Amino acid sequence: MSQPGPSTAALRRMLPRIPRPASLFSGLRREEALAPDNIIFFKQTDAAAFRPEGVSDNHHHRFELVTVLRKGGLVRVGEHGYLLEPGEAALIFPNQFHHYMDVEAGRLEWLFITFELGEPGLLAALRDAPRRLGEAELALLGEAVKARLARSPEEEPDTLQISHLLATLLRRMLACPPLPTARRHLRAARATRDTLLERINQYVRDHLARAPGIEALAQELGYSVSHLRAIFRDELGLSLGRYWRESRLSRAAELLQSGQYPVADVARQTGFDSPFSFSRAFKRTYGIPPKAYSRRLRTPNPTTHP
Repeated sequence: MSQPGPSTAALRRMLPRIPRPASLFSGLRREEALAPDNIIFFKQTDAAAFRPEGVSDNHHHRFELVTVLRKGGLVRVGEHGYLLEPGEAALIFPNQFHHYMDVEAGRLEWLFITFELGEPGLLAALRDAPRRLGEAELALLGEAVKARLARSPEEEPDTLQISHLLATLLRRMLACPPLPTARRHLRAARATRDTLLERINQYVRDHLARAPGIEALAQELGYSVSHLRAIFRDELGLSLGRYWRESRLSRAAELLQSGQYPVADVARQTGFDSPFSFSRAFKRTYGIPPKAYSRRLRTPNPTTHP
């Protein structure tokens, strides 16, 4: 009779420590782990390209990891600004309003990775908390980019490897030092503009179920109609009507992600005449029907089998 070989010794020592499972059908779930999915890499090398083409550029359902490699700048997330320098990264959470309109003009090198995640709470400590990356974290980022680029155009990248590298990087970021206090919670150089944009954004999101005209908005904010039109045209690059429509859809995505409301309720809360018109508008913007979007982004509740 053959004897156990030395290669099995370590496994045999661990075997008694494996607990008896409560169920043979419900165990570790990928959706409950830190497993980034639907990962997209892109770069920005020109500050002029940061000008938004719509609300969806600044307010979407995906995580966005932005890492500065050359020439820093001010990143606006929610109500705060963060001055990022090379070697620093910020993680923007789904449905956080953000923009890069105060990045100094000229050539720069910023790396963006956007992704979806089943359990956002795993990264809660990185919300509104950009970090200084160390050599190990930058090396991991480099490995992830290398894995994305390694194969020929005819072959698909190794998604599992990229997801693992990105997950490891995000875990390590939790222990990285935050930005110095002097570069956190800043106001933009054009603080009056930023304050007005914040007030407009808040007013729009407070009135999603109906769409008052620009006259009502101007009266509420205490500005002339011509001044508000200039703000939308020059600073946001889109019309008030488009801003309102895309803000409603952004809020709808947020509600669907929570899993607390059926599609019909989400449509009503965001001012659409019917679930049909809502579904059509949502699919046109996000490329997926609202029911499928909710199923894909909401963390599943594991069922227990006897």
